[in-house]
Amino acid sequence: MESDELDEILQVVENPIRRRIIKRLSREPAYELQLSKELGLGQSLVAKHLKVMKEAGLVTFAPEKSESGPQRRRYSLAKGVSITMDLGPNLFIEKGTAIEVKKGKRPEFAGRLWKRVEDAAGDVDDARKISGLSQVLGEVDERIEEIEEERTELLGVRNLAMHEAARVASRFEELDTRKVLLHILDEHEREVDQISEALNLRELSVRSILEELADYIG
Repeated sequence: MESDELDEILQVVENPIRRRIIKRLSREPAYELQLSKELGLGQSLVAKHLKVMKEAGLVTFAPEKSESGPQRRRYSLAKGVSITMDLGPNLFIEKGTAIEVKKGKRPEFAGRLWKRVEDAAGDVDDARKISGLSQVLGEVDERIEEIEEERTELLGVRNLAMHEAARVASRFEELDTRKVLLHILDEHEREVDQISEALNLRELSVRSILEELADYIG
């Protein structure tokens, strides 16, 4: 996901009311008045937030004819997004990923669960279908929790490694040298033009610094 798209989404979800609306719409589509009543919010306030979310591409609507009045809009989430942000001393990672159904080969664990979902979807007995899907959901959530726990441990390792690297970098007197070294370690980026653009340094200066750091970065 491009950084400008991520920024736009973050501006939407930073608002707690919009997060409540998103959570409600994640379960099933709803109308403005319906959202207003269920969330205990004024209809005009709900409409205002839905407009912002629509402009950001997070929600969409389908006009429907109402038996008791004029047309009304049935809102639903337009896409799935995963957002992660890690920050702290020597640590800043932000990432937005679109959640999409991808074709082709899948990892073994996900592939098995995908097959079970497809089998459950084809079951004509609704009770068995829900039972099968419930089991899959439980296993998915358990696996995600395990992955998140491991990810937290790995972030701790990364944070410690960057902390130690920052101590070494602090021995360089020139600020630009410290910036380039930490940027390379943090972003795994060694192209002169990319470093130059990211740090707003002249390419000639970057080349000189890279020569100075040759023994450190290989």
